[in-house]
Amino acid sequence: MKKLLIVFLVFLAAGLTFATGQKEAGGPKSLLVAAPPWIQKKTAVLSAAEAFQKAHADVKVEIITVDKWGGPTYIPEWQAGKTSFDLFVSGTGTMLAPLIVDGWLEPLDDMLTGSMAKDKIVGGFLSEGYYKKPDGSGAFYPMIPFLGEVAIVGINTAIMKQAGLWKDGPVPMPGWDAQAYFDWFRKMKPFAEQGAHVQIWDKEFMQYNYCAPILAMTGTFMDASGKGFDVTSSAARKWLGMIQQMAKEKLGNWTATDTAGYEAWKTGKAGSFFAAQGHTMELVLSAGAPEDAIGYVGWPGSDKNGSIIWTHSVWIPKASKAKDLAKAFIREEVFSKDFQQWQFNNWGKLPTFKEAYGSGIQRYGEYMPMILKVADNSKSIPLFKDLQTYADIIKKYLPDAANGRISVDEALGKIKAESANLDFTDVRAK
Repeated sequence: MKKLLIVFLVFLAAGLTFATGQKEAGGPKSLLVAAPPWIQKKTAVLSAAEAFQKAHADVKVEIITVDKWGGPTYIPEWQAGKTSFDLFVSGTGTMLAPLIVDGWLEPLDDMLTGSMAKDKIVGGFLSEGYYKKPDGSGAFYPMIPFLGEVAIVGINTAIMKQAGLWKDGPVPMPGWDAQAYFDWFRKMKPFAEQGAHVQIWDKEFMQYNYCAPILAMTGTFMDASGKGFDVTSSAARKWLGMIQQMAKEKLGNWTATDTAGYEAWKTGKAGSFFAAQGHTMELVLSAGAPEDAIGYVGWPGSDKNGSIIWTHSVWIPKASKAKDLAKAFIREEVFSKDFQQWQFNNWGKLPTFKEAYGSGIQRYGEYMPMILKVADNSKSIPLFKDLQTYADIIKKYLPDAANGRISVDEALGKIKAESANLDFTDVRAK
């Protein structure tokens, strides 16, 4: 009898274990969403969590505050089959490269259907989420961009009007003819104490300053050799030479830090500023200027060839036990029109969802078709395996060339020589 009781208890315990396992396998009832502080402030992720929980009464959603650069720190727990969160809201390719290359992220290709089909997402932004598979068998989407920035020329509308460069809107740059190009900025110079144009030449912004106009001019910013940015063509020499000329004529205010660049723009005494469109909007509005104090123009050709973009994405660690819930949160909340428009209406961060560029946009509506066209055709800085080392090399020479401290040929030649042995394999897929 005692032996039968023991056998019964063993079977009972096994049955309870099986039942518990079935309940877990049927889907967790909690969703842990990780987001850095700035995402919690500048997107609608907190209200999205509330809305998702309301729509799914049996689910508890918790927002966890994390470091935006902290992705690789979670690898040890994933190696142990655990994870501190089920969904991460934020992160660029540069930040997440080690996680992508080593295969720690859940493929999200199956999400790009229906209301989230590829043709419904801004092309330039979507391309930032496409990577080579770790096993070399093809390409996949380990993350989906939900927030975009496009590098574009913001203009001071008051100075443009004083300079006679306003006719029912800003007069666009006339093209890449050097004389006409400089004349456009020369008209602003008498009214722009901080310079007709401002650019930041630090390690982060210099690649956008250099690459975006060459892309607009020619359709590519990559060198014909495939090894790094274009430093050998006539377009490369022309653009860097034009930058030098602007510095020489004091048309350009080339700052060494983002703080100095932002301060030059926020005074309202600079004619134009090249940066992310969100930075430009936020800086002017935070300074108390009216909304129409700024406008936008693209580099000549950027409507066709695009500009440089960067994004922040949503992604799911493979170790998550709540993948279906995480995907539902992405589809129902992050890629809802309300979520996408909130971040733009409040902070100037571009939607990646094309539908969000229409009704519901509360600011800068007259510029949205132009910005969408530029963004749709834009390109990312390739995620070279040796990108950080390469950035250090070009930092040694481009700012000096921009300010006329060394010649254009010397700068481009040294970049070419010192980067010859770097690994320019791009972990993004085309």
